[in-house]
Amino acid sequence: MLYKLLPIVEKEIINNKYFILTFSNYDMAGQCYPGQFFRLKNPQQNFPILPRPFSIHNVYENKVSFLIKKVGTATIQFSAMKVGQKIALLGPLGNGFTLHQNKKILIVSGGIGYAPFPFLVGKLNQMKNEIFFFHGGKTAEDIFSNDVIDFTEDGSIGEEGLVTDGIEQFLQKNQVDVVYACGPQMMLKKVTEICKQFNIDLQVSLETIMACGIGVCCGCTIRIIENGKMVYKKVCKDGTVFDGYKVVWNE
Repeated sequence: MLYKLLPIVEKEIINNKYFILTFSNYDMAGQCYPGQFFRLKNPQQNFPILPRPFSIHNVYENKVSFLIKKVGTATIQFSAMKVGQKIALLGPLGNGFTLHQNKKILIVSGGIGYAPFPFLVGKLNQMKNEIFFFHGGKTAEDIFSNDVIDFTEDGSIGEEGLVTDGIEQFLQKNQVDVVYACGPQMMLKKVTEICKQFNIDLQVSLETIMACGIGVCCGCTIRIIENGKMVYKKVCKDGTVFDGYKVVWNE
C-alpha cells in the first residue's frame, strides 16, 4: 500500500456523468491487482474530509486509471480538475478477483460496476481465457464500450431490458465456467440466483459506503455465510471481492 500525491496525467471526459482520471507512477502501477481499489482526495479541498474509494479501472505503461461517476461533492470536484493538478492517492487496497486460466468466463456489470473490468479482462486475456462480457445501464450515458454486449433499461442503445435478462438467456445456450460481476446490489443478487441455477463459480465485487478503507471503522461490514455460520466481513479489507453464494443479500 502506497500514499502518493500525484498529478493527473490524462483526463478523458466520457459524457456528462462519467470521466476517467489517469496517474503515472512505476511503483504504484506495479502493485495493482484486478479488483483492488484506491482512495482519492483533492488536497486543495477541506470538504469532504475523508478520501473516496474508486476501483482500479486499468493499468498500462506504468499508469493507473480510474473511471469515476459524478455523484457527490468529491467526484464533482475531481471532474473540475485539470491535467497537472495533484490528487492524493492511497492504495492499492483490498483483495481482488481470483484469476483463472483456459476457462470460459462471463463478466457482468451494471452502471459504474463496469469500472474494475478492463484491467481484469487484460489479465484474463493473457491467461488464454474465452471471455463474454455483458453490461447494463439505465440509459446510453451508462454505456462505455462497443466491445461488450450492452443493455439499457430505456432501449436508447444496445438491447432494451436488464442485463440479467440477457445473461440468463445466454447461459441457457452456452456453457460458462466462471462469472465475475460488479454493480448494484439487486443486480448482483439476481446474478447469484441465475448462476446458482447453472452451478457456475461466481465472484462478486461489492460497492458499499466506506469511511476508513482499511478495516478500522467497520462502516462497510456485510454478512457472509462461512462454514455454515453467519459472520461479518469488511468489504474494504476482506473484499471487495467475495464468493457470491456466501453473501447474505439484503431483501
